[in-house]
This record gives sequence, structure tokens and C-alpha cells, in this order.
Amino acid sequence: MDQFSISNLADWLEAHSDELMAKTTQLDPTKVYAIVDYLKVLKKPAEKYLHMKQTDYYTTESDHKLNLPDDQAPLTATHDRIMVNHVDGSIKDDQLNFTYNHEPVFDGGYAPQRDLNIVKYGLEVIGAVATSGHIETVSKALSPDAVLTLVLAATAFANHQS
Repeated sequence: MDQFSISNLADWLEAHSDELMAKTTQLDPTKVYAIVDYLKVLKKPAEKYLHMKQTDYYTTESDHKLNLPDDQAPLTATHDRIMVNHVDGSIKDDQLNFTYNHEPVFDGGYAPQRDLNIVKYGLEVIGAVATSGHIETVSKALSPDAVLTLVLAATAFANHQS
């Protein structure tokens, strides 16, 4: 894993979007987990969050961007997503600002295209600044809830494909 892996996966997702949606190519969520772990925004390995209760995450790590309405439900039951949609600032001065928006993916039933886009676009934005080599600055600027969303969206999309 290196600083270019993030953009490489985003590019691969973009190039294979149609096949991923058609289920002729499978998304391996562990590749997203590896990127999340590389970023070191979350306190635990990405896979640990698949079994964590919403209340445990909310009280220990969340920056309260995600709506987590069911304390006893696992994080994977979360219907809310936080999409990384823009970055600005100065990488030279180690001052980055990511912006986010809510992306409900279950309005009227599960919308797999939204989850795929959340992962693809989030990795594209993060990868664009990660290639600068200032990975610690990138990691400090990222929202834990947005990074967790990458895990949740990749997992839900992969489950949808199977």
C-alpha cells in the first residue's frame, strides 16, 4: 500500500463501473479496507467496524456527521452515508479542508449505484491529495465518519453483488 493506491483503486472503479453494476466484475471490499487502514483515520482496523454497534462507535470515534439512530444495531445497518465531495486548502502548508454531504442510499430501497459512487468519488478526492506524499496531513483532515462510510458503502455494495 502506498500513496498512489488510493487513486489507482478509484481509477479502477471508474473504468469498471458498468461491469460492477452488472455484477460481471466483483468489488473486493478488502481493497477499500486496506486503504482505510493505510489512512489511519480510524482507531481500529476497518474490518472491526463491520461488527461494532452504532452506540460504541458513536461514543468513541464518531465526529457526529453520520446519523446513527439504533444504538444496538451494527454499523452495517446504517442507512446514512457521508460522501467526501471536495478538498481545498494548501498541501504545502499542511492545511487541508475536506467537504462532505449526506447521501442516503436506502430512500425507496437500496441504491447500489449511490454506494459505488460514494466509494469511487471519495477515493478520487482523497487520492488526489494523497499523491502529494503528505499522508499525515490528509489523514488529520479527514472525517472519521466519512472514512467509515467508505467501509460501509464498499461492504454493502459487495454484499449486493453476491
